[in-house]
Amino acid sequence: MTHQLNRITALMLIGFLLVAVALGFWSVIRADDLLARDDNARTVIAEQAIQRGAIWDRHGDLLAYSEADAKGVMQRVYPLPETASAVGYYSFTYGAAGIEAAYDAELRGEAWISEWEALVDDTLHRTLTGGDVRATIDRGVQDAAATALGDRSGAVVVVEVPSGRVLAMVSQPSFDPNTLDEQWDDLTTDLETSPLLNRVTTGLYQPGGALQTVILAALVGAYTDLPNSGAAVLNMVVPNAREPVEVNGLTLTCLEGTPERDLTLAEAYVYGCPVTFAHALNESQNDSPVPTAERLWERFAAFGLLAAPDLAGFDTAIAETLPDPFTAETPADVLRAALVGQGDLTVTPLQMAQIVAAIANRGTAIPLHLVDAIRPPDADQDEDAWQLIATPASEPALMRSDVAAALRLAMLEAAAQSPQVSQARRGDLVLYGHTALSFAGPPMTPYAWFVGFVDQTGRHTGGSDVTAIAVVVVIEDEADPGTAASVAGAAFAAASE
Repeated sequence: MTHQLNRITALMLIGFLLVAVALGFWSVIRADDLLARDDNARTVIAEQAIQRGAIWDRHGDLLAYSEADAKGVMQRVYPLPETASAVGYYSFTYGAAGIEAAYDAELRGEAWISEWEALVDDTLHRTLTGGDVRATIDRGVQDAAATALGDRSGAVVVVEVPSGRVLAMVSQPSFDPNTLDEQWDDLTTDLETSPLLNRVTTGLYQPGGALQTVILAALVGAYTDLPNSGAAVLNMVVPNAREPVEVNGLTLTCLEGTPERDLTLAEAYVYGCPVTFAHALNESQNDSPVPTAERLWERFAAFGLLAAPDLAGFDTAIAETLPDPFTAETPADVLRAALVGQGDLTVTPLQMAQIVAAIANRGTAIPLHLVDAIRPPDADQDEDAWQLIATPASEPALMRSDVAAALRLAMLEAAAQSPQVSQARRGDLVLYGHTALSFAGPPMTPYAWFVGFVDQTGRHTGGSDVTAIAVVVVIEDEADPGTAASVAGAAFAAASE
């Protein structure tokens, strides 16, 4: 009898030991995996109870906040769904995007507590309370840009110079984050319009004639000492500037309104004449210096066209496959396609915004950001409670100051002479700009571009450090670049009030 009892006792001890080992394995070694499961009821309930902080615009307008429904579940509310391109979304089921994702730790409250406090809160099942985030978005500028773009597909980005604050980020088609869960299937299967794609930060476009600003920088930068701040170079007559260019089955020409006469280098840029830029690496008849293929590739890299742009806190895009570096052995047809923006290089509007903002800033890059301050959960709801987020004290020079001065001069001339660029003019604002077309896909769909800025020196725009407002617009399936300029003009007007 005793022997049987010992066997039973031993079996029970072994059973308890196996249960203990299993509990230890799942509660310690695999604890994180269990917590991460989508069907973990405890995690879901805890998530639904979190009081996420609010997102505000730069002037104190609410862009996102949380409120409890009839069952006590916290729901995210977006009073201004037209800001979804910047604010993003937050969903218990589908995660987060935009500012909601970039500053998730602050909005959830995790950023404000120590690891020990987090452990105690988790043990006692105490609900997190999030802090607030202040976006640089200006509701008025965002509304103006979105309204001007209308139901066209495309993107608009508006940036303060030199602060780097993004005042507006519009991607169209867009979505309503208030109904994201109900519309998710439609939003993710509509590949033609891709409403969840942020076209500003991750939309990859053929630059086409918009690349002429970069090529012009390489041309004038070939001079080690630009005479008269580049005016003499820009005023050189370009032979046969109005000739068309054949590339990849396309016939590229100057934009409408080009004068029927010889053109200077600046005028070739003003009217988007492609032949001057297609032959940028050829020896000039005037024996003027020209960039080498390797030097042009270096300019692409320096201008940020070969790397994902930097937007503090955000993931941005670059093409999965970049073109092969340009060398003296690169085939002439490949170089020609690249020089007119119809090669393998694609760009995002944010990359182009980096370039035009640096030109406005006389050659020096600016630190682009969408959020400038955070506020702790227990802080008073006033301006003094905001904690400013540090931005880089200085950014690298993208180009020499004399090259930037020459580009500014060319863009100023474009604003004065181009019938397309002039559509961005508003009131007495001093306008600098460039318009262009690019073509994409087998149907060679036209895309209209505007890149430019207005001088804000001495104007009151809500910040004493503001010297310029830079805007980049791209509109899909649009053959008139003046339309893109008009959209930019609406943004300029709103940002300059």
